[in-house]
Amino acid sequence: MTGPRVATSITRTIVTSWVRRSAVATLVGAVVSCAPLALAGATGTQLQKITVKPYSGILANAKRHTFYVLSAEKGGKLHCKSACTPIWPPFLVKSSITSVSIGAGVAGKVGFIKRSSTMKQVTYNGYPVYNFSGDNGPGQVNGQGIAADGGTWHLVNASARTAATTSKTGADATTTTSGGGGYG
Repeated sequence: MTGPRVATSITRTIVTSWVRRSAVATLVGAVVSCAPLALAGATGTQLQKITVKPYSGILANAKRHTFYVLSAEKGGKLHCKSACTPIWPPFLVKSSITSVSIGAGVAGKVGFIKRSSTMKQVTYNGYPVYNFSGDNGPGQVNGQGIAADGGTWHLVNASARTAATTSKTGADATTTTSGGGGYG
């Protein structure tokens, strides 16, 4: 086999290989975006309070992936729907789940809002809770302050007891002092 037939055969092999790799990558991406869903059925602490410089006391899952709320969703009115959820995966549980476990320092009211006939989303002080696809690992806060989807995305204040104090809108203030300072 030589000439155009060889080139066509090689091209077909390359394209087939690329399509298979793309399908695997899509499947892996779908599984990763469902990570909050998988966690929701797990045992152990599902909501915990962590510190990620420069933010202290933020809400995260058991794997230290931070949670966010959208300012426009106060009171549980969903703005983040189909086009939004690949970027901001909701923290979902099966409709049969009635509670999630919380760790020390998590003070807010945990609830749920219906997402489909079989799934509901965890809420915190009335705000639906999400992860951010731009946080590639534990302890990341890359979604903080992003204006999109009809509002602004904020980290969740784990110590908040009311909707008004649920969003972390800025970095925590820190004071630095140094010793000495006197005249010798």
